[in-house]
Amino acid sequence: MIRPLFTLLILISALTPAAAVARIPLMQHSHELAQHAPPLVNSTIGDPSGLVTSYYSFGAYQPKLPSVKPDVVVIANNVVFNNTGPTPYTVSVIIPDVNYSLGVLNVSIREYGGAQYDRPVYVFADGVPIFWGSTQEIYNSTAASDVTLYENMLRGNVTFQIVVVNYYDASVGITGVYAVNVSLYLYPGAPPAGLPTEFIPLWVNPLGYSAVTLNPFQESFSEQVELPAGTYRAAALVYTEGGGNDEFWYANEPATRSVLLYYNGFLADVVNPFETLYTGGVDLFYWKPMPSINALSFHNPYIAELTPLLATGLNATLSVSVTNLAEAYELTGSPFFSWTLSGALALWVNPSNPLLSGRLLTAKQVYFDSAPIFNPSFSGEVYQEVGHYFLDYSATLSFEHGYENTQVVQRGSFNAYQTLSTLLESAVLNEQFSERATDTGIYNASIIFEGNYPVRLVYSAFATPITNPSVIPYKLVYAQNGSISLGFNVLYESSYASQNYTQSVNENLLATGGFSAILEVINQYGGSVVLSLGTNYAQTTKTLIAEWLTDGQGIAERFQATAVSPNVTDSAGYYSTFSVSYVLVVPFEQA
Repeated sequence: MIRPLFTLLILISALTPAAAVARIPLMQHSHELAQHAPPLVNSTIGDPSGLVTSYYSFGAYQPKLPSVKPDVVVIANNVVFNNTGPTPYTVSVIIPDVNYSLGVLNVSIREYGGAQYDRPVYVFADGVPIFWGSTQEIYNSTAASDVTLYENMLRGNVTFQIVVVNYYDASVGITGVYAVNVSLYLYPGAPPAGLPTEFIPLWVNPLGYSAVTLNPFQESFSEQVELPAGTYRAAALVYTEGGGNDEFWYANEPATRSVLLYYNGFLADVVNPFETLYTGGVDLFYWKPMPSINALSFHNPYIAELTPLLATGLNATLSVSVTNLAEAYELTGSPFFSWTLSGALALWVNPSNPLLSGRLLTAKQVYFDSAPIFNPSFSGEVYQEVGHYFLDYSATLSFEHGYENTQVVQRGSFNAYQTLSTLLESAVLNEQFSERATDTGIYNASIIFEGNYPVRLVYSAFATPITNPSVIPYKLVYAQNGSISLGFNVLYESSYASQNYTQSVNENLLATGGFSAILEVINQYGGSVVLSLGTNYAQTTKTLIAEWLTDGQGIAERFQATAVSPNVTDSAGYYSTFSVSYVLVVPFEQA
């Protein structure tokens, strides 16, 4: 059956001359709520006319490159991903053993051969995730990831694994393939101070790279990790991706998710997942040609500081879980809520100065979730859920040569609010978080990591079956109209010894519009074919202000663009306004 959805849904679109295809998400609500929310679908459609001679899609977040010639390491050249699923393309390359001030991984992708959905794209180095993104469903795209953090790993002989989780379904015309190019650009210069010296991939799957999937029947995963004896600092780097019904988790009931990371039984960090909208999300035409925030490449991994918990031992039990999966299953009866997590331990190791002992001085851990709260309203139903958390760990670590005092304080909150009726839904979710870490002793370092992810969706939609919906396949008339606003606002400040580094990103977008179509639903998992597209109009505006500073000096990027998909015949769209500039930032006393 068509299930009504309460949120930003990723409408997966691939525009090719083949038959248009849609996928109705496997998102469910309780039986009581289902009658009060309009439905959304995931869609794809045939290629628009015209030729694209440059990159059709690209991310707004683009660090300014140094004015020096980089060393270029080609990792993949037009590698084709057809019916590959999660199987990686694996290659070993030799990376120059030189110092560099900036490392950038570029991933450029071309789609051809028929219609195809947006697909996850991952790149791993020796099993460690260094790129986390997805494809544009038509034409081509380019995206980049700053990999300077991994400089001490990206040397010598490195094995890379590239994953594009692509599938064929020729019976409904899903035959598109992706040709992928991956290159590493290393800009010579003095490296940033205090980079990690070693990395350990977490949650390594049988294919050899970091990825674990959790669901209502496996809500957590634990593993033993042995840290080197000379480890004096540790952090977890985490990527998240909701799948199945939870591809659009912020539209569900419950609509909140937290990724909980435990170290030797202590709640070490609460990871706030970002509401990534891929190039078919909510309305496929919203992202033609401009993708949403973090869609083609996630800006940076989530950083969870773990150093105080080294006091509990270097032979660590690391556990991870996702909240509200069992609750979603109990509320809806659907088992198809899943999360893919990927990550690594970033370690600072001095083999000549082993850790002898540690004493945990403070260990406070509070996590609260109100659980879903439902109330009737004049027009339908109201859903609310709130939560907060507070973590405080401090310790003294004793080494063979010296000691370290270390503390991490983390706090955050989340708030979901939805109003639901048969024709209109409004859904709001906001996540706020902050983390502060200080280390003093044999080395001095600090981290400030804070941000918020606001999202608001307002839409109306309806689906009317025109053949028997109890018999698959069946046809329906579908239409929707609405808007979505989304923000990624993050500040990261770190200091090591006498060097200070600041990175800030404030990226926001607003997408409006709607479309109508006749769909043919072809299976119980929500797949459908767009038999005809009736109407279409979409407009998306994005702004970005980002800064990269070392000791108060660096570069600021300013980006503003508006993209329009104006009608049925010009569905590929165009940029109606576009500007990007870079400005030199200097300390106030030098200005």
